[in-house]
Amino acid sequence: MAETKPHIPVKLPSLAFVVCLLISIACWFLVTLSKEYKMTYEYKLVCENLPEGRKSVTTSDTVISLTFNQKGVRYLMKPYTQKEKVVNVSISDLIKPKNKVTVYTFTNKELCDFLVNNNFGPELVAVSSPEVITFYLR
Repeated sequence: MAETKPHIPVKLPSLAFVVCLLISIACWFLVTLSKEYKMTYEYKLVCENLPEGRKSVTTSDTVISLTFNQKGVRYLMKPYTQKEKVVNVSISDLIKPKNKVTVYTFTNKELCDFLVNNNFGPELVAVSSPEVITFYLR
């Protein structure tokens, strides 16, 4: 008689294991997306809407760093994922509260308050740099 080798069955993962694995992946995904993230991006500053009688504006800095506080995948949405990150600042609206003629200086807190009200909304946490920005009108 020919000797036969014992047949060892290949065990596939049980259905319960697969279900538990999928549930754990879904839970990990939900926990990861519920965290709050602080992201800092650099934006090019573009001045628009000059006051009447002014022809040009020069700034002390042309790039500003903005810090955003987002929850979950919202930080993957616009304006955070744009390749060319640009902030359009209306100079007329920005300088309204100040009674100067040609030189306007703003702290990062003042600029942040303006950008929260006019560009980004409450997800903008801070203007990380520069500490002070100056606009020179001609």
